[in-house]
Amino acid sequence: MSKSSHINPQSRGFTLIELLVVIAIIAVLIALLLPAVQAAREAARRTQCVNNLKQLGLACHNYADANGTFPQGGYYDPANRAYSPWMHSFIVGLLPFFEQGSVYNAFNSNIRYYRTDIPANMPTVHGAKISALNCPSDPTSAAGNAAYSTPGQSGYPATLPAYRAGITNYRAVCGPWPNPPRGYSDPSSTFPAGPPALGGGDLNWTAELANALGIIYIQSAVPIAGVTDGTSNTLIIGESVYGRLSQTDQNCWHWWMAGNYSDTLQTAMYPINPDLALEGTGVANIGNGSNVFVSSASSNHPGGANFAFADGSVHFLKNTTNTWAYGIVGGFYQPTNLTYSNGVYSTTPGTQWGIYQALSTRNGGEVISAESF
Repeated sequence: MSKSSHINPQSRGFTLIELLVVIAIIAVLIALLLPAVQAAREAARRTQCVNNLKQLGLACHNYADANGTFPQGGYYDPANRAYSPWMHSFIVGLLPFFEQGSVYNAFNSNIRYYRTDIPANMPTVHGAKISALNCPSDPTSAAGNAAYSTPGQSGYPATLPAYRAGITNYRAVCGPWPNPPRGYSDPSSTFPAGPPALGGGDLNWTAELANALGIIYIQSAVPIAGVTDGTSNTLIIGESVYGRLSQTDQNCWHWWMAGNYSDTLQTAMYPINPDLALEGTGVANIGNGSNVFVSSASSNHPGGANFAFADGSVHFLKNTTNTWAYGIVGGFYQPTNLTYSNGVYSTTPGTQWGIYQALSTRNGGEVISAESF
C-alpha cells in the first residue's frame, strides 16, 4: 500500500479568510498593547522629571543652608554695567549643590553671558548640556541650542563661533507677575531700568522690588524664614516645555545660565499650559509663539506639569488648577482683576485670587488646603 493512501482527506491548510481573521486579531492586540506601553514609558519619564525637580529643590535648600537665603534669580552687576541686563541665573549658583561643581568651577562669574566680544564661558560652559535640567518628556531640550547667533551677524565677531546655550525645562516661579523688571541699566536708554545706583536707572526700583512676591526673582535674597505662607504651600521651581516653542523662540529662551524671565524665571500670571487651558476662549495668539506661552509653566506630561515646592516636595498640578479670571483688558488678554501702574502690579481689592497664583506667593497670607491642588 502506498503512503499516499494513508493521507487524511479532511486535512488542509488555512483559508484566506481564516488568515485574515488571525491577522486582524493580532492587530487588535497590538493596538491594545501600544497605549499601555506608551503610558508606561511616559510614567517612567514623569518619574525622572520628578526626580530632577527633587534634586533641584534639595539643592535650593543646601544653597540656603550655606548662604542664608535661597539663590538669587538674576542680578545687576555695577562692575559690568553695560552688560548688566545679561544677568546670570539662579541655576549658576546651584551648580555645586547638584553635582555640577566642575561646570561651576569652569565658570567665569566676572563675564556676563552672551558677551559678543569675549569668548569666555562659551561654548564649554554655557553650552553645557546638563541632564538634570532636561525633562525626558521634552527630548528637544536635551539637544541644546546652537542657532541663536552666527559669526558676522548683528555685529557678532566673525572670529567667534556661533553662540551655544544649554537648555533647561525647569524655571523658578518668581510669583504671579514678572517683577522687578529686566531691562537696560544704561542711563542713556529711553527707558532705563535696574537699580538707580547703576547710573540713572529705574527710580521706582524699590517699589518694583517689593512687588516681587515669589521666592526666586531678579535680585532676590529670600531666607527660609521669609516664606511666611509655609514652604509646603509655596512653589519654587516649575516645568516649562521647550519643544512646543516656535522655532524663533527656541533660539531665544530656556538658556539655563540666563537669569531672565522666560529663560529661568516664569510667572503664575496665566494658567499651566495656557495654549491648552485657554483653548476655545477666542483669544488670538495664545499659542506657542505668544508671550503668554513663553512666560508660563507648561509640560508634555498629559494634563498638567510638575512643580517643586519650597519644602522639597514635588507635586503634579493639573491644567485645571483654579486660577483667577481672564479677559480682554486694554486690547490684551490678561487677568481682569490685575492693574499695572508705574511699574507695579496690583489686584482690585476684594477680587478672588486663584489657587495657582496664591501658591506662587511666599507671603500673601492665603489659606490653602492641600486638597485644592
